[in-house]
Amino acid sequence: MKIPSFLKHLENIAAGPSFPGHPYILSGYTYEDVYAMAGDFQYRHFSGENPELVCLCATNRAVVAAAMLAALTRPVTLVIPHSFSAAVLDRTHRVHGFSKAIADEPAELPSGVETILPDSKPGGKRMLEPAGIRHPDSVFVKLFTGGSTQTPRTWSKTIGNLFGEAIYNAQKLAVTPEDRIAATVPAYHIYGLLFSVLTPLVAGASIIDGELTYPREIQGAVTGDRASILVSIPLHYKMLADTDFAAENLRYALSSAARLEAADSRAFYRQTGLGITEVFGSTETGGIATRLCTHDQPHFTPFDCIEWKVTDDLLAIRSDFISPELPVDADGFFVTSDRVKSAGPDGFALAGRADRIVKVGGKRVDLEEVRSAIAGMPDVTDAAVVCADNGSTRGNEIRALVAASISSSEIRRHLRHRMPDYAIPRLIRIVDRIPVSAAGKYDNTEIQKLLNP
Repeated sequence: MKIPSFLKHLENIAAGPSFPGHPYILSGYTYEDVYAMAGDFQYRHFSGENPELVCLCATNRAVVAAAMLAALTRPVTLVIPHSFSAAVLDRTHRVHGFSKAIADEPAELPSGVETILPDSKPGGKRMLEPAGIRHPDSVFVKLFTGGSTQTPRTWSKTIGNLFGEAIYNAQKLAVTPEDRIAATVPAYHIYGLLFSVLTPLVAGASIIDGELTYPREIQGAVTGDRASILVSIPLHYKMLADTDFAAENLRYALSSAARLEAADSRAFYRQTGLGITEVFGSTETGGIATRLCTHDQPHFTPFDCIEWKVTDDLLAIRSDFISPELPVDADGFFVTSDRVKSAGPDGFALAGRADRIVKVGGKRVDLEEVRSAIAGMPDVTDAAVVCADNGSTRGNEIRALVAASISSSEIRRHLRHRMPDYAIPRLIRIVDRIPVSAAGKYDNTEIQKLLNP
């Protein structure tokens, strides 16, 4: 992080909005409202000198932005769970032991936790006190992710990680106060937090209210509210592929959080003439690279602020956006689990995950290759492939959950021509759709339940 330049950016952000009356949330909170709410958090709830953990379980992006601003100058770490259900909040509390929680509506919180409910329209009250901005390396957010193996993980993010990436995004996308951002991904996911809370905040842009889920809602935001940037996920682009979607005002359509299928990106391009910009990264690494998907799927181009190399077929990066828990080598590089093939000095192509290669009967199986072979079949809309212990002496076996209008026997016949018997799923279950989370990722817990015979 280039500290002097970055600190100047932070000071400008904390000093207050350039246009107080400009809407942060269309038909909702102005920038003045957000900064007044942040000041209220500072003065009434974040006034102590000792470090404290505060759970942030709000869906309203104005409340999330205000909490982030308030934490810039106070020794507060915001813990953001991957879900606001009572069970997840209780588990998060057991792990982190927070005593306060910011919510935008009454929540079922663990016993003894103080609930902070912000005023609905706090404009005109005490404003944010910008003095004493914390060091950029200070941890101020912990994201409690769902995890890809049913084991939730907590990743720390520093002020430099999140605000640095938001500033970079705003510059890369040339976001201005004239932009209106429509988002289908929640603010508690790193992708939603960056692109639908912090990036508009640092650029002075407006956010279209509500969490958009269905095609008609997305279309309404794009046409009725004149969205210029769509922040969405592959699941929703797949849903839009079968509609007469129009995007006259859009200048960017972003996708992240999961794999974007080539057929869906091509359908969007045919409908709108606009290519989807796919953002590659993770909670722990932050953003790494993008690719513009029009009629084909080109290689990923890393952000120009990130250094990268290929180490033993794995992507290694040196970045200001990676979580402090990640191990780096003597040169500051973190080796990811993403297998890549170099596409020259400008980028790379993904070749699957190293942690998706498993042993079955002593032989290596790439779960992504099996998934792709199934997903590429006619009449198959989606597929999830896992490796499970079958409880016998044979050890691991492959299982597949497939959204399709064909039978499991047809899928097996197709696979026998393409891969060895040991790689063909022993259990194939046909469903209407694959369970996914609000962020558009496979819900691995539900998938495992459906695949446990």
